[in-house]
Amino acid sequence: MRIPAFFKLVRFPNLAIVALTQYLLQYLVLLPALREAGFRPILDAFHFFLLVFTTVLIAAGGYLINDLLDYDSDLINKPEAVFVNRVFPMKLVWFFYGAITFIGFTIAWYLALYVENLPLFLIYPTAVFLLYFYSKKLKKMPLWGNVVVAIFCAFVAGVVLFADRKNFGLLKGQGAEVGVLFGGYLLFAFLSTLLREIVKDIEDMEGDARLGLQTLPLQYGVKTAKKWAIGVGVLLLFSLLLFVNWLWQRCEQASALFTILGVGIPVVYTLFFIKKSTSKADYSKASLLSKLIMLSGLVLLVVCKFA
Repeated sequence: MRIPAFFKLVRFPNLAIVALTQYLLQYLVLLPALREAGFRPILDAFHFFLLVFTTVLIAAGGYLINDLLDYDSDLINKPEAVFVNRVFPMKLVWFFYGAITFIGFTIAWYLALYVENLPLFLIYPTAVFLLYFYSKKLKKMPLWGNVVVAIFCAFVAGVVLFADRKNFGLLKGQGAEVGVLFGGYLLFAFLSTLLREIVKDIEDMEGDARLGLQTLPLQYGVKTAKKWAIGVGVLLLFSLLLFVNWLWQRCEQASALFTILGVGIPVVYTLFFIKKSTSKADYSKASLLSKLIMLSGLVLLVVCKFA
């Protein structure tokens, strides 16, 4: 009973998506380009697994510290999903957080030494600090917390390219394609996550208001928050149109069509749904829709590779 509960505590499905994102980018985008250019990746399969594992640990630690510091508001906003003090004592959850953070530090240090790249290690404590500061302070402020989470989701993709940036700098023709796919996905991850985070703030207004938090909808009103969400969604649509144009110029019509039908149209539908939403149930559905949009970006990576 405790093991399934622990997986729920650390949001195992979300962690699986983090790992899947990095593996798709590595094996569908970066590695083929490196092999075509005659380069070997800096990280072999085992050490790349360790890189992915450290990223997963960062995310798991972020969820744990968020549950610990948001315990009071979660009792109001989503009491059915609270595991702290209901399944696991708070002290035990703090132990989980400390253990996960320590293991991640150790692996990150080993990887930095292995590739002789100390800046790679600095990513770990920076990410851990930002997620802690997010849960402690930033998420209680208008928009700042939303931006930090969006940056972290983009970081999940960016760290793959950062770890092999020396080889990437040596790529010629293939480098442009890798740059577009990585850069495009980073932008997509940032904007789609920011959209969802703003919607979630509207969804959680009741509990946040009782605790005196100053999120975007509480500080400036629901109408303003919805305008921000729709504005972010419009930017996302514009970036998708640019990507469609790039695909079309490369005669990759199947990928372009999927971008329009599988990603673009769901974004348009979600924005119209947000516009007419009025209840907590509506915003819960809008949050789910925006999460499905985030998943569609992963599917798009596969389509771009095999279509």
